[in-house]
Amino acid sequence: MKYIYSRDYTITYSYVDRTGRLGILEFLNINQDMITSFCGYIGSDNPTIKAKNNAAWLYTRIKVKVNELPFWNTKTKAVAFVTSKSPIRMTVETNLFNENDELLVVAKTEMCVIDLELRKIRKIDSVEFPSDLEVMDSNFAEGFSKMNDEFSSQDLIYSQKVFASDTDFTHHTNNVRYVKFIMNTFEESFYDEKKVKGFEIQYAKETRVNDSLDVLRKETSDTEYSFLIKTGDETAVKAKLWY
Repeated sequence: MKYIYSRDYTITYSYVDRTGRLGILEFLNINQDMITSFCGYIGSDNPTIKAKNNAAWLYTRIKVKVNELPFWNTKTKAVAFVTSKSPIRMTVETNLFNENDELLVVAKTEMCVIDLELRKIRKIDSVEFPSDLEVMDSNFAEGFSKMNDEFSSQDLIYSQKVFASDTDFTHHTNNVRYVKFIMNTFEESFYDEKKVKGFEIQYAKETRVNDSLDVLRKETSDTEYSFLIKTGDETAVKAKLWY
């Protein structure tokens, strides 16, 4: 069966950045809402699989392609569906359309199930999940990037403590909080002069309350920045942004 979840979104003030358009951070909040709602729609959301299976869904990678970031008060429609599935991973795609059914922004989010006691990956069929779910064609064929963590101390922008308000239902730092930490590395001129064309983030290690994070950034080309978030000597997050 093809499971599709959709929701109408008006780009209200809380979804725009200083340019008056949907921000990349705010879109990833929409993406997170769409995925959690999709998982609820198929009976496999985190409250359900935590209660029944002592497990939770974790994001491993997200990649975003921007065709156009809509302005404040634009009416849009978001659609989420599965585009790939293996025994231990699935990819959920979120498409954001305008009223003319033009694709504005698309995100592909790779996810896995983790055992909340052992903190190890589990097979998807070991938790509540529809056995008849069919994968659908993707509107975003581009694969995930290979990223390295070769940064120097000169690339450190700032350090960030993880507060309780940064954590979510699984008691680790929320996926979108890392995006906020990354976007906080930019000055006003970036937002006023650049247009984001794409963003990718890969999660390597969970972090928790009171962890100290080092947020590093370097410009890797005329149209690309790379990022690294570390906790001590360990990599927590790698990311790229294209503009």
